[in-house]
Amino acid sequence: MRADNSVQTSGTSMPRTPTEKEISHLFALAEHEIIHSRLTEALLLLRFIRSIDPDHTDAAARMALVLFRREQWNDAWDAFDIRFKLMSAQPSVTIRRSDGSKAEVPRWRGGEPPKKLLIMDEQGLGDTINFCRFLKPLVDRGVDVTFVTHSILFDLLRTMDLPITLKPSNEPGSVEGVVGWAPLLHLPRSLAIDPARYAESVPYLKADPVRVEAWRKKLPEGTFKIGIAWAGNPDSPAEKGRSIPLEFLAPLAAIPDVSLVVLQKGKGTEELSTVSFRDRLIQLGDEFDSDGQAFLDTAAVMMSLDLIVTVDTSIGHVAGALGRPLHILLRKEPDWRWLAREHDTVWYPSATLFRQDTAGDWVKPIERVRQTILERMSPNVVDLKPKADKISAIEIDKGQPLVPVSVGELADRRGILDLKSERASSKSVRAEAKRQRAALDPAWQKIIEENDAVIGLDQELRAINAELWDVEDQLRLAESKQSFDESFVALARSVYRLNDRRSEIKRRIDRLAGSSFTEIKSYAGKRK
Repeated sequence: MRADNSVQTSGTSMPRTPTEKEISHLFALAEHEIIHSRLTEALLLLRFIRSIDPDHTDAAARMALVLFRREQWNDAWDAFDIRFKLMSAQPSVTIRRSDGSKAEVPRWRGGEPPKKLLIMDEQGLGDTINFCRFLKPLVDRGVDVTFVTHSILFDLLRTMDLPITLKPSNEPGSVEGVVGWAPLLHLPRSLAIDPARYAESVPYLKADPVRVEAWRKKLPEGTFKIGIAWAGNPDSPAEKGRSIPLEFLAPLAAIPDVSLVVLQKGKGTEELSTVSFRDRLIQLGDEFDSDGQAFLDTAAVMMSLDLIVTVDTSIGHVAGALGRPLHILLRKEPDWRWLAREHDTVWYPSATLFRQDTAGDWVKPIERVRQTILERMSPNVVDLKPKADKISAIEIDKGQPLVPVSVGELADRRGILDLKSERASSKSVRAEAKRQRAALDPAWQKIIEENDAVIGLDQELRAINAELWDVEDQLRLAESKQSFDESFVALARSVYRLNDRRSEIKRRIDRLAGSSFTEIKSYAGKRK
C-alpha cells in the first residue's frame, strides 16, 4: 500500500477506495466549506462522497441544502427526497382491490396531474403554512384535491377558500377514487413553478374580520405595535440554535412609544414573569388561540400590528402568508428554505431576514432590527442627489426633468444603457447611450458606497437584460420571416418569464438598498 492512496499492481498505480475514516474527514471538510459559504467546493466534495458511498444519507442531505443555497432549484427539489430516507417509515398510499389485495398508488412527480390527487403533509406547522399556497394551482387545473394535514390548521387553511377536502393526518382513513399522491413540499417541483413566482400568491391566508375587530379593541392605540415570538418547538429537528432568550429583545422594548405584543405560546412563555422589561409587554390572555384551532387569533392580532419580529418558527410563516411586515431572526446556519440570501426570501415579499454574523451571537442582528424599527417610526427619505464634487465632470441640463425612481429601476436603466452603448447598430445611438449612462453614475455610486451588496444583484439583472435583448432579436428575425412556429411561441413566452425574473431582482435591490420606491408589477390572465 502506498502513501499516495494508490495500489501498486503489475507496475501500474491503481487508485483505491477511501476508507470510512477518510470519507468522514471529507464530509467534515465539506461541512467546513458550507460554514464558510464556499458552496461550489462543498458540492464537489459531497458529490465525490456520494459517488463512493451512495447510501451516505448525511452527505445527501447536505447536498440538498447546498443546492438550495445555490438556487439550483430542480436539482435541489429532487435531492430533497432524501428526507424520506431519514424518516422511520417512508410515506406511501395504497388502494384495496376488489379481491381484497393491496396495491400502491403511484406518486405524482410532474406533468399532467391526476384528476383526483391525495396531498400528504409531512413536516411541521410552519412547513404546512408555507407550502399550502401550492394547492391553488392544482385546483386551478381542475384537480380534485384531498389534503391530509394537521387538524388544528383546518380552519386557517379554509381561509384560502379552496374547494379541497381536508383529512386529519393523525387519524386513519380512506379516500375514494384517488389515482395519485404527492408530498406537499414537492408541489413546486411537480407543478414546475418558477421560484420567481413563489410569492405571487401572497397573501393567501386571511384573518377573520370579526376576530380582527375584537382584538384591535384590546390593543393600545398611539404606539408602534410589534408582535414578538422568540422560541420554536423544542422537539423539532430544526430547533438547534434557532430560539433566543426573551431578555435578548430588551433593546426593542427600550425604544420609546413601542408596545411589544406577545405572540408566543407554550415553550418560552415561562420567561414572561422574570424578564427585565415585563412591564412593557402586552400579553393577550388565556383566551388567545385557545379554541382548539391554531393561529386564528394570531392572524387576527397581526392585522393590527405594525411589525412582527420572530425567530424561525411558524409565527413567521403566518405573518408572511398574511402579507404582514415581518422581520425573521436567523441563526448563522439556518434552515434550507432561507437559502443563502442576505435579507430577502423567495417566499414572502413582506419579510426581511436578519442573520447572525457569528454562530450564537444574537446581539448584532437584534441591533439591526432595532435600527430598522427606528427608521420605520421616523422614516427619512434617502437622498440620492449626488454631491457637487461627484458630478464636476458632468454638465447637467437645467431643463432635464428629475423624477424619483426606485434603486432597482436605476440599476435596470444603467444596465440597459450599457447594452445599447455596446450593441446598438447606430454609432449615434451608442454615443447617446454612453452620455445618458454617465449622468446616472453619481447616483449609483452613492448607492454602492452605502451598500455594496447590491453589486451582485446588479450583475444578475444585467445578465437577464442581455438575455432579453437576444430573445427579442430572435423574435424580430422570426417575425420578418413570418415564421410563427413552436420556436417562436417558446421565445414569446420566455419574454414574460425573463421579465418576471427581472422584476424580482429589481425588488430585491430595492429591499436591500432600503429604497422608498419599489417595482410595481401587474398582469392579466394566468400563466402556465
